[in-house]
Formats: sequence, C-alpha cells, structure tokens
Amino acid sequence: VVSMSVLKSKATSLKVSRRSLLAGAAAVPLLAFGAAETAHAFGASHGLTPIDGSPWQHPELRSIDFRFRAQGVQVFDPSVRVTLPESYDSSPDRRYPVLLLLHGGRGMFLDWSREGNVIEATKGQDLIVVMPDGGGGSFYSNANYPLPGREAAWETFIMERVLPYVHENFRTDPSRMAIAGLSMGGWGALALGQRYYGHFRSISAYSGPSDCRPGSPGGGAVRAVIWMGPVADALNGYWRTSNLPGSTWGNEVYPEIAKGYNPMENIEKYRGKRLFIRSGDGTILSTFAPLPSDQDRILDELKRRARSFIDNFGADIQEATVHTTNERFSNALTSAGIDHDYKFLPDRTHEWGLWKECFAEDLPGMMQSLNS
Repeated sequence: VVSMSVLKSKATSLKVSRRSLLAGAAAVPLLAFGAAETAHAFGASHGLTPIDGSPWQHPELRSIDFRFRAQGVQVFDPSVRVTLPESYDSSPDRRYPVLLLLHGGRGMFLDWSREGNVIEATKGQDLIVVMPDGGGGSFYSNANYPLPGREAAWETFIMERVLPYVHENFRTDPSRMAIAGLSMGGWGALALGQRYYGHFRSISAYSGPSDCRPGSPGGGAVRAVIWMGPVADALNGYWRTSNLPGSTWGNEVYPEIAKGYNPMENIEKYRGKRLFIRSGDGTILSTFAPLPSDQDRILDELKRRARSFIDNFGADIQEATVHTTNERFSNALTSAGIDHDYKFLPDRTHEWGLWKECFAEDLPGMMQSLNS
C-alpha cells in the first residue's frame, strides 16, 4: 500500500467498494459478546447516528462495525470498527484501555484488520482497539475550506464524536489511551497525539512523516501531499462529494494553522509521553549493491532488481521522504531531552510488511504504558 500518497495506491482493500463490504457485514446475525451487550442499544449520540442497520457484530473477529451519519462529514458516511478483548464478556465490571489506530492515505476503517493483522496481534491483550474512517487524504485534520455541502471535519469526527461514543457505549478507561497509525495515520498519531496532549499516554508512528515545513528537507513534499490530500476522496470514488486541493489548510505555502499540527513545531508536547517511531529508507540503494560473483546468477539478479525498482519506486520515494523528516524530528527530540524510541530500518519500504512488524514490536511497550 502506498499510503502517504493521495495520488496512487496499491491497497487491495479498496478493490471492494465500501458499500459492498458493509452490505456483507449486514448479513452477519447480530450476535452479542455478552449478556450486557445483548441488552445494549447503540443509539444516536455525540453527533453520530448509526445507519444501514448497523452495528454489525462479528464474534469471530471480536469486532463490532458501525456506519454513521455524522455531523460535519458530508464526503461519505463514515464507518468505525471496535475490536474487543477476549475477556470482555467474562469481566462485566472491568474497564479497558483504548488504542485509537489510524489508517493511511486512500485507506479505510478495515485496513488494519484486513492487511495489518491487528485481530491476531491483539489476541490475549486486554485492549479495546478503535479503527475509524479518517477520509482518503485528510491527514486527520478538518477541512477548513470545504466546498458548500462538502464538510469534511475528520479531526472532529474522530476526537469529539467517535471517541466519546466509544467511551459511552463500551467499558473503556478514558485515562488509559494510546494512538498509533501508518503513513498518513502515523502523521495523524503524531499530530493528534500532541494536539490532544491529555488524551494519550502512548503515541506511535509507523512510516509517518513528522515535518511539513516547505523549507526543510522532505517537509515541502509532505506539505504538497497534504495540499493535494482532498483529491484522494475523489480517487476513492467520491468524486461528487470530494473537495478540491487546498481545502484542508488553504493555499498558503505554510499557513499558521499548519504549525498547530506539525510535530516539529510542537516538540515540547511530547515530553512525558511514550513515543515510538519507525521508518525505513526504501530499497533504491539495494539496486546498486555489489552483484553476486557467480556469473550464472548475475542476469537473474539484474532482472530481480529491475522489477523491484519498478514495483517499489513510488513507495521508496515516500519512505525516503518520511525517513528524512523522522531523522530530523528524532534529533530535535534528543536535543530537547525528550525520551523517545526511534529506529531507522534500512532497505525497508512503504508497505504492509513493515507496518505489521512495527505494530508487533510496538504493542508490548504500548501495553506496559497503558497498564502502568
């Protein structure tokens, strides 16, 4: 998946339409996870109204899917998956920590379940995972300059609607929350993690850019993608209701509003948080590595490298850009004396194999932070 880019995606999850996925979910019987859930009515609140027969419960996935009519979101009716721990039924008086897990550009609420192994990875963990739609290219900001009738307040949807709805309807502990995401969602985790400083104990970004200042290495490319971001909704099929480039923060090169989101401009707000950051640099350099000495293998190796270069070029460019911003961000955190866990993973590119490994590595430390 090329998730930071709003211009191109290899995401297999988008080959099936959102409506057909939810129609399939609707066919699943409404099975409860426990006696308390059997009697629970998921009504309208916090600006969210369940529609199309949702929620749909999937006991085999420990998950409940919602589709909402949401105040402030007119691009499409967004969905949310809530995944519950195995102990949820048997511990009716217990409250659980929450992970807000964000998808990448041109992604959707099912990506982490279908591509990211999150159901299997969280098995045995006492954790509620919330995976919302966040728009195709919102970078988890509200659209401040939407077209008439095309509101796209994704930040508000997640922070002021989805999370309060989850806290109201499930046995959560709002004092123990983490936020994580990949690519655009990694930016979202870093941005929302510091904007809502009191909400999250742990903040994690996998291949998430961390600087959007146009004059900085890599930052200009990030800012350009954010400017183009609204086009992603059109590419995802919502061309009648999507917004134009620049609708997120306007057309200025670096408007004042951008500084409130940019991780590099808010270093101090990460102090005291558990901060986990991972990125690669793409596989381009491996194209020029020494060839094998065995003459019979040289031609096959050249063909393999050529295919890899063509297949991964876009992903490599993205990961190299992310890496550049992350190195600068990590150095700034170190200079400020702010603890963080950053690793650069050479020869890794912008794809699900990397992000699944990052999540698996991240989860134990995240749980330790949430349970401390």
